[in-house]
Amino acid sequence: MSQTDYTKRSAHIRLSVYYIAFFSVGGIVLPLWPRWLEQQVSLEYVGLVLGASYWAKLLFVPATSWIADVTGNRKTILLGLALLLMLGLAVLPAMDGWLFYVFVWGAAGAAFTSAIPLSDGLTLRAQQTLGVDFGRARLWGSLSFIVFALLVGTAADLYGIDAIYVAMLITVLFLILASITLPNIKTIPDKGKVPFFRPLSLPNFPLFVVTVSLLVSTHAGLYGFSSIHWDSLGFSNAEITLFWVTGVTAEIGMFAISGRLIRRFGAIPMIIAAALGGMVRWTVLGAATSMAILFCAQILHALTFALLYMAFIAYIGKRVPPAISASAQGLYDSLAMGIFFGIFTIASGWLYQINGSYSFYFMASLSTIGFILACILLVRVRRQERETL
Repeated sequence: MSQTDYTKRSAHIRLSVYYIAFFSVGGIVLPLWPRWLEQQVSLEYVGLVLGASYWAKLLFVPATSWIADVTGNRKTILLGLALLLMLGLAVLPAMDGWLFYVFVWGAAGAAFTSAIPLSDGLTLRAQQTLGVDFGRARLWGSLSFIVFALLVGTAADLYGIDAIYVAMLITVLFLILASITLPNIKTIPDKGKVPFFRPLSLPNFPLFVVTVSLLVSTHAGLYGFSSIHWDSLGFSNAEITLFWVTGVTAEIGMFAISGRLIRRFGAIPMIIAAALGGMVRWTVLGAATSMAILFCAQILHALTFALLYMAFIAYIGKRVPPAISASAQGLYDSLAMGIFFGIFTIASGWLYQINGSYSFYFMASLSTIGFILACILLVRVRRQERETL
């Protein structure tokens, strides 16, 4: 089926189902998977196991992004990544020792998260060709995250930590089925060229991708050790899941209104707002022990992730040609969720062993650097726009 055979409604439903499936897995991976890993390997190695999946993306993302731009086909790659994730999960119980977990989850986790730039690129293409609303398709994933995080968190409290692993197998099977039904909307390949690094030649793109990647990767401490930290403060798995749900609920609200905000104020000012939100959020999470205050800090996920990511998508859609859009998103994902996330997850693990709050304060300092870079980016982009008038 060619992209002209899809209606806007059909493409929206298929993409929404994929996001529901993908984030049903994500609703387990982010808040609960570190808790399961903690039972398989000692705490000192959890950061290495989690960090390995980000480092492995340095191979996965460039390869898959290059293939996507050369072939114009994202759907087949997404299905392959889902199958690799299932294979990794299937062999994990047979592994013994943290080093095996590093290699197996490194590959499986990288396969999972490497789907993000490809699926978002597919949705962006559907938005450009069929008028699909990116934010409205994506928010179904956030709703799915909430539902599955709550269900699996409760199941872990009732039936034990192995419920997390069983739920992973079931949701990854759902992801495989959803990948099969994705719309096969293609881009026109840029034949005869190697596109992966070409976005770096675009005006201000290097500074842009470093800035956004740094700000997104400030979530490394949250994703890797917040659940363990909250557990050490005496919160149950269900309560920890509610902290995550609060953040994702705020994310959903932001996805619904972010388009209007970005059209009104512009993408880069919203990146600056996201950086300010990070400076506040990570500082509060490092200092707070009160449930009420932690809930308030989690609301800032609307800024630190949702608004930031939609500003990123808006910038790509406006300033990057479609033929190299997968490579542009792949460069961001390699830097943010590969290099930066890998380094910061391992650093957070070391800092956490010293003091549970230090990893969050480290993220606050990175947000401050991101704020400065975003202000510089705004000045440069506006100067360039004046010069081209």
